[in-house]
Order: sequence, then structure tokens, then C-alpha cells
Amino acid sequence: MKRRKNGNKQYFTRMGTRKKVHAFVRVKPTDDFAHEMIRYGDDKRSIDIHLKKDIRRGVVNNQQTDWSFKLDGVLHDASQDLVYETVAKDVVSQALDGYNGNLIN
Repeated sequence: MKRRKNGNKQYFTRMGTRKKVHAFVRVKPTDDFAHEMIRYGDDKRSIDIHLKKDIRRGVVNNQQTDWSFKLDGVLHDASQDLVYETVAKDVVSQALDGYNGNLIN
């Protein structure tokens, strides 16, 4: 912790904290999960999604079919405990210490 003064006010900042938004994706399989549409990177930090072209739109079809995302982590078929440990634990702990933190579900 480092003490800083701002006028007459003193406040503490945590040294070494990164001001970066972290992005994770959790993929929960269902009974009709589309395995052929989603590919996971070996690094567990990237995900590729491929959708087949809709043939009803005709031969000239500019429909986007491929997306690639690089993230801080991909949680495939992960338990709630693993999701909490990986994504939320530090945010919750820092919030209890008085720091701002957001989790978006």
C-alpha cells in the first residue's frame, strides 16, 4: 500500500494493481451443444466460432461466418467453484478491502 495526499485528504492505493479490464468467457455445454461450431485454442485463451452460411440468402452472400476472440481465459464446462476462483475471487476480496470492482455476467 502506498499513502498519497490530495490536498488535505489522505488515501491509500494498492501498488502494482493493473488498471485493465479482464475478459473471460464461460461456455456451458447443453444437450445439443454445437461442437462443430466452436474451437478452443490450446492456450485456453482464445475461441473461434464458425457458422455455416445460410443458403437461403443466395449465392452472393456477405454474411459473416467466422469470429475469433482472444481473452484472458476460456472456461469450458467449468464448475461454479472454478469460475469463482478464476474470475471473481480477487475482485470480491479487493471489494471487501474497499476497492471498486465489477463483474458482468
